[in-house]
Amino acid sequence: MTRRTHGGPRVFWRVASGIVLLSCIGVARADERMLCSFTSAADLQQWEVRSGRLSLASLPGHPGVTAARLDFDAAGRYQPGYLTWRRVAGDWSGFDALVLEVTNPGTTPLPGYVLVADSAWAEAGRTYWNRHNGSTVFPPGTTEWVIPVRGMYRGEAGSRNNDIGRNIDPDSIVRLDFGFGAKGHSGRVYVRAMRLVRSRPPAGVWAFDFGPPSQSVMLGWTPVSHKTVFDARKGFGWGPKGGTPWNGAARDTTFGPMLTRDFCESRNSVFRVRVPPGRYTVYFVLENCGYWGGEQAKHRWRRLRINDRVVWEEKRPDGPAHALYRFEDVEPLGGDLWTTYMQPEITRMERIEVTTKEPELRFRFEADVPWACKVAGLVLFRRDDQEAAAWFADQEALLAKEFRQHAVCLDPPPVAVRVADSWKARGLAAWPVDLADTVVPASQPPADLGGPDEMRLRDVLAVRGEYEPVCVAVRPLRDLGECLLSVEGSLGEGVEASVGMVYYNTSRGFNTIAYRIRPHTLRPVDRIPLRPEVTRQLVVTLSVGSTAEPGRRDLALVLRSSDGGLLVRLPFTLTVSSVLLDRETPFLMGFFGLLPPSLLPAAERGKILEQTLDLLRQHGMNAVSGGPNWRLTGWRDGQPVLDTKECERFFAVLHRHGFDNPINGYGGLRFLGLHDRYVRGRTADKVAKESGLPYDTAFMRAWQALDARARAANWPTMFTAMCDETRVRDQAEKELDFMKLMARVTRRFPATVQASGSYSVSFNRRPEDKNDMLYWHQRFFEVLDINSLNSHDPSVLREAKRLGKSVHIYNQGRTRYSFGLYQWSEYRKGIKARWQWHLNILHGYQFFDLDGREPDTAMICYGRHAIYPTVHFERCREGAEDFYLYNTVMHLAEAGRRTKPGSPAVAAAAAFLRRLDDSVAL
Repeated sequence: MTRRTHGGPRVFWRVASGIVLLSCIGVARADERMLCSFTSAADLQQWEVRSGRLSLASLPGHPGVTAARLDFDAAGRYQPGYLTWRRVAGDWSGFDALVLEVTNPGTTPLPGYVLVADSAWAEAGRTYWNRHNGSTVFPPGTTEWVIPVRGMYRGEAGSRNNDIGRNIDPDSIVRLDFGFGAKGHSGRVYVRAMRLVRSRPPAGVWAFDFGPPSQSVMLGWTPVSHKTVFDARKGFGWGPKGGTPWNGAARDTTFGPMLTRDFCESRNSVFRVRVPPGRYTVYFVLENCGYWGGEQAKHRWRRLRINDRVVWEEKRPDGPAHALYRFEDVEPLGGDLWTTYMQPEITRMERIEVTTKEPELRFRFEADVPWACKVAGLVLFRRDDQEAAAWFADQEALLAKEFRQHAVCLDPPPVAVRVADSWKARGLAAWPVDLADTVVPASQPPADLGGPDEMRLRDVLAVRGEYEPVCVAVRPLRDLGECLLSVEGSLGEGVEASVGMVYYNTSRGFNTIAYRIRPHTLRPVDRIPLRPEVTRQLVVTLSVGSTAEPGRRDLALVLRSSDGGLLVRLPFTLTVSSVLLDRETPFLMGFFGLLPPSLLPAAERGKILEQTLDLLRQHGMNAVSGGPNWRLTGWRDGQPVLDTKECERFFAVLHRHGFDNPINGYGGLRFLGLHDRYVRGRTADKVAKESGLPYDTAFMRAWQALDARARAANWPTMFTAMCDETRVRDQAEKELDFMKLMARVTRRFPATVQASGSYSVSFNRRPEDKNDMLYWHQRFFEVLDINSLNSHDPSVLREAKRLGKSVHIYNQGRTRYSFGLYQWSEYRKGIKARWQWHLNILHGYQFFDLDGREPDTAMICYGRHAIYPTVHFERCREGAEDFYLYNTVMHLAEAGRRTKPGSPAVAAAAAFLRRLDDSVAL
């Protein structure tokens, strides 16, 4: 959504979905139509109140101004404040945006939600995925929520237009809902002045908003998409020289302010603007993040030609890896996010002066690779036009203001805690924490913290073959500069200790850029900066080898000043048991994603893959997901010709690192050239034509050829992905048809391939209505060999037993509990594997979370000289170690029942495992 904030010039603001609309209304001359003023009882009667209580009241801080007050109902079904408009105005197409004024009287931001639906939604069954579902965040105070009338996708930003393949039709709106507040919360908001608006810039300004054909257009700007062919009457457009950008070059990111929310990749295309000869000021805006991962700007060089003359250029030595490393050593501590991240890098606005004697300006962006010239906006006006310059100066200033307004830090201010004078003398305070604790820059020591000489960290009991973390938080009380770290004491043979410091990063949710500062990556250090007002978390990781001598070690984490003076000594003990951790289990655990990103140099990816596999092993994972694809390259005498070289190399690497278990094919390991993703698709016709065979026959021959290679080289079994959370009936029917064909392959070649799919299902009811997606998901379950489920219940395991199917789970959490006790209980109840999102996904710049389409969820990050595990990954490792401890107890108890029947210890172990199983429901 978009918003306009009071104070200074009247401006439009965009926050969470659609495209940023930002315009100085006093200059841009807006037209508007009032829809509901919220100032009378008749206005309130236009609304159905689904949650909360609606009444007329005075607007806080504005005596004499009447508004609608919506008091929240914490028990509200959807949100605590929820309204549906009874008088929907059907045709919004003549306007740019719907605007609603909202006042948040509280001291913390509030979420907002909007539902917009059209007649096509009503005709197609009124489903969630065919309406627009948008969201925003309201900071304290009064803002205007601006909802663009074009560019309203159906469904959700990350999964849009799956059924009806176009955005909401603004000329046939039939429903409008607003939701306010977080579910279960109390409070209130005030709303007033809902209206439709349109705007235009001053005369003499050419202002172009680049994006998809159905984009939300910045108020008063002219939309440009890849389809905008030059039109002499309009005086602008692409080509004919250079042609138009390809279909798909124009996209949106749903992120960021103003024009950077959408773009058109413009490399080597010529955009023409008819202008009188003269001197012009030109601004162009480049978006550097892209739509999904892999679309970051990857250039080593790019430049702009105007009328065939180079007027601007840029060089980046890191090339594609620039987006990985740009903010590696930057933390969002006390700085301004706009000037730290956005202005210098992610939102690039460049100004140039140009003189033309021709009756047009021809813009041609050039670069060494695609996705380097994602133009988001272009503005030009005569150099001496003061009104135009003032208009754009407001736009530029408000761009930064809009970002700051909505990239709101949600962390509460620190609460000071007094510490003993003995800590003050050291210049710091330190206290033990757990890896599960959220230590942030403002974290304070506990009120009952003893003195430095009384401090002890967690004493550790470990079995051989185990990893154990010991954590401490350090709060500097003054600037201590760079301090030295070491672990002192005799570790003994077979035990290693490493020290890491947690780096901070921004962290956001979906559909918002309101953020918190949270622990991000754990990086090895032997010295750390201790600056005032920034609490640091340190982690000592103890690696106990399988040959470690049992017994106790007295150790300490020691902090010294840069000149070697002792700051604090934090003792702890490590006691090693004689038990050996048993990691042998048929249960598979791992993360989606594996291959290093294509942004890295090709020559480095092999080495980085091997480092990644080592890191996965260290973190307890025994299975992987993803890999290279193989390809059907043609047919010779009715036999398929396959290219499997990359897969052969890949499986050899897996084997060297001990990953011989079956591999999840989600994220790779696909048969390119044989079908279209999860359906037969147009490729099926191509295969039939080129092979001279019926498609089903050609399909089986291709898999037969692959099976011969796989078995000769002893490839692991591959779980090939057949669906991914299918949401509409038409797609489900096509996928089910293809699953049935694939079932013939898996029955014939079970050692090479098994068919899997990711979705949710239950058998507590069995619908016959084919418009109910549960009907299709139950059909999937009947056909697939492996059903990889998010939501699941005991009815699923009963059905799996009846049909002889395997059940995996995915996306169950990134905590110690999830990978430990919870995962163990699922395994004992019959679940065969778990997969978690996501090892190494990239949505924008690696070390900045407010860019790109979705929040960053990667478990590892790539630095210039090392791979950094995230704190989430470390927590998952703790859980995996718990899983293997339970596994060890189980195997010891099984052995004990054979060798020492009736032993009290064996009985106690069995009872312990039963309590674990019973403590967690499926």
